[in-house]
Amino acid sequence: MNHNSQHRTEIFSAWHDFITALKSLLCPPRLLFILVLLVLFVIQVARSDDSGQSEARILNSKNSSTETVLYYTLRNHTGKQTVDDYYGDLRDSPHTGLCEVKISPTGYRSLTSHLPFYVYDMNKAVETIKEFPEEKFWQAFEQAAEASGTNKVVLFVHGYNINFVQGCSRSAVFQQTLDEHSRLLLFSWPSDGALVSYTRDEADIEWSQQSLETVIRKLMTIYGSKRLNIVAHSLGARGTVRVLQLIAREDDSKKINELVLLAPDIDADYFRSVFPDLKKIAHRISLYSSENDQPLRLSSEVHGSPRLGEAGENLLVLKGMDTIDVSISGGREVTGHLYHIYNDNVRIDIGRLLSDGEAAAMRPNMKTLKKDGLPYWTLLPAEE
Repeated sequence: MNHNSQHRTEIFSAWHDFITALKSLLCPPRLLFILVLLVLFVIQVARSDDSGQSEARILNSKNSSTETVLYYTLRNHTGKQTVDDYYGDLRDSPHTGLCEVKISPTGYRSLTSHLPFYVYDMNKAVETIKEFPEEKFWQAFEQAAEASGTNKVVLFVHGYNINFVQGCSRSAVFQQTLDEHSRLLLFSWPSDGALVSYTRDEADIEWSQQSLETVIRKLMTIYGSKRLNIVAHSLGARGTVRVLQLIAREDDSKKINELVLLAPDIDADYFRSVFPDLKKIAHRISLYSSENDQPLRLSSEVHGSPRLGEAGENLLVLKGMDTIDVSISGGREVTGHLYHIYNDNVRIDIGRLLSDGEAAAMRPNMKTLKKDGLPYWTLLPAEE
């Protein structure tokens, strides 16, 4: 076992002991959830301080580049003109525009490969925010999509604990993976961007579903079932699935190409019940899961039922869905919940899925396994 693998094992063992100890003290589930999130925050700060790398150092790399991310947000204007504080965490009517993000792919990769638990905060990577009317927004988005070459679009619905600039920054990293093939649209719902605001985030994604439905229907009309891909993470996946279920029950014809659920914070039994509806309107559904996902483990404790994005004994495998277990593909941040951003192996795999339309069985570094007689795939670490 190498040093990084041993370190990961020690971290997860410590987490298990910590959670068990708290449960033995008869903490109410929501108090347990808050306490563990506070510990996550402390670890996050400690890890970033210990890294010896600054964000400015990354952004000033000679290999840095600027990515443009189009956004549709339900966040309020704060009245401030600084990039970090332009949008807040309160609910508001829709605002549309673009954000320009300066990132360094080389610096990013070098950090993640050497510091498997480093939590990279990309807030200050956003250089500008430009807001414009919704009519012009849709025109600009269509033009950008046409310019990408393949005319594919990806609607990205972020998850829990994400503020606006984090959403833009992380979407820009995702956009780089897709840059030559697709255009990404960020749906930014009013998450508080705070570890301890899980309950508020749950309420906010539920409130956002009507606007999310509006955006999805708009994209379905413009691009059709062969050109629209939807990627949703964490709580964002919960809102997305509920919207798609409603749409499917009105009209069960194919409407989207790829539906990709990343670490979805969804009741697994609920998803099993609505899966037949989703399968009718999506050409393919892919589920990414991990048994190292600490927020989902805590969510399972709070809700009293397994989460869809959990692997291990709770891994859900359904006929007609590609389930990908990324537990051993390599760790890139302490919570285990953001592998789609910080794990190069996962990001590249998602890129192959969305850009090339490759099925899981055809993509590199996939090992086929079975559960209850049905196939699923484990994403292996890429060969050095």
